[in-house]
Amino acid sequence: MSNPGIDPKSARIFIETVEKKLREGYPAPGSTGGGIGALRAACNELGVAQGSQSSKLAAAERAYRPVRWPDKDTGKAPEQTFDLPVFPEDDIPVEDMLDHLSRKFEKRLSNEDAKTWFDVTIKIPGPVGLAVVGDPHLGTHCNIPLLRRDIDIMSKTEGMMAVNIGDTADNWGRMIYLYAEDDISKPTERKLARWFLRDAGMPWVVWLHGNHDTMHGEFSTFLKSENVAQIPMVDWRAKFKLRFPSGGEVKVDAAHNHKGSSIYNRLQGQKRAALWDEDADIYVAGHHHTWALTHEELDNGRVVWMGRARGYKWIDEYATRHNFHRDEHGATVLFVIDPGEKNAVRRISAFADLEEGADFLTWKRKRAAR
Repeated sequence: MSNPGIDPKSARIFIETVEKKLREGYPAPGSTGGGIGALRAACNELGVAQGSQSSKLAAAERAYRPVRWPDKDTGKAPEQTFDLPVFPEDDIPVEDMLDHLSRKFEKRLSNEDAKTWFDVTIKIPGPVGLAVVGDPHLGTHCNIPLLRRDIDIMSKTEGMMAVNIGDTADNWGRMIYLYAEDDISKPTERKLARWFLRDAGMPWVVWLHGNHDTMHGEFSTFLKSENVAQIPMVDWRAKFKLRFPSGGEVKVDAAHNHKGSSIYNRLQGQKRAALWDEDADIYVAGHHHTWALTHEELDNGRVVWMGRARGYKWIDEYATRHNFHRDEHGATVLFVIDPGEKNAVRRISAFADLEEGADFLTWKRKRAAR
């Protein structure tokens, strides 16, 4: 196999070293004469490995100029009748590429590591609410009246925070033909997404990208470019800690969906995560367009909440065709957290009815303020 390449400067040094050895009397490359040849002598001087000497010479000849070595019998080189141009390399040296890629990898790895159990610092005292907004699917299938009611509740309730569990729009991507089935365009989807992110008045603390958000990669890039408030945007799953002024914390494992499913348990993935993944206080997902909540004490004594938010896609031909039940509740599920409560069972309460949960949060905050 020939040498894959050599930069012009190194090629010139290599060939000039071979030529110097020729002038010193070493046999020319390819000569059948005995003794060490000019090529090997040059390689020894430059520290070129034994197995790559001939390929190194061939690569150097290509990169520097055609070399007309002395005739093995007469010792004279044929007259050179022309010189060919030597073009500069079309890219930076490979070593520089590797240095750049190394720095880029280190930055990306640091970024990825920072997204695991990052802190969301609460600045107000007393109980707070963490609203997990189920798949919005903004467009013609979205229950817009319900969504607008819920946005009004979340934006006006003191102590409320919100997590977008993903699938902000249909964003059909490779299934772009499905846009023909809806009275909506890609630009309209993006306007709705911008409104949801920036202008709806939502108290966002985390925003996930679900499978629909990444069907066409340009959409997730668009969302990041519109994220002027620098809300943490994470692909699929975010593990974060709510840190309170009192010094306590609540750990939340929010995923568009956790691994694992069962027809007998809508929270199979969340139960699996609670048993086998890192410890959290709340495990919550969306994706399936169903809802469920359960409160459980595990064998190790941890008290955890597991939940799933139904989302706002009310008209769903796929669900109808496959005989899936259309849930009527739990579009957004709310976790009311009282950081001052020592009893693990009472510390977190959960609601499938956002309005009821918001009223409970308001009552808890008023009682704590007395």
